[in-house]
Amino acid sequence: MPENIKIVTERLMLKLLNPLPTLEKSEQTYFGLWQISELQTDLPIGCILVKPMNLFSELPDFENIEFGWRFIERSWGNGYATEAASNLFDKVSSQKGIKIISATAEKSNQASIRVMDKLGMEFVKDITLIVEQKEVESVLYSKKLSAQV
Repeated sequence: MPENIKIVTERLMLKLLNPLPTLEKSEQTYFGLWQISELQTDLPIGCILVKPMNLFSELPDFENIEFGWRFIERSWGNGYATEAASNLFDKVSSQKGIKIISATAEKSNQASIRVMDKLGMEFVKDITLIVEQKEVESVLYSKKLSAQV
């Protein structure tokens, strides 16, 4: 798989730092950890992880792709998460075999929930995640993709 994949948006540079292997080694995917940097300053402001749902379990789901993002506080409120995630969303949703794109967030993280809404995701269910050995009340959002021809 090619490394050093970059995506340039209006204000951001997205760079694939750690690509994740897939079942089809020759097929390019956008799975992995993406560094997000401001174009003007070239300073990293966050990251987005794109991976098959339940990747680290016995039954990873390569048709349901999970997005997760973290941004430094000084970048909050500028639409960077939405801009970066929507560009990756477009790339991932055009890949063969992808049927759903999902994301989770703590119930109290209204900013991340707004990003999920802007990506066209809908609330699926309340879930409990284990974060640093603590139970965290969270939500799961998903978007079903239209059938690809």
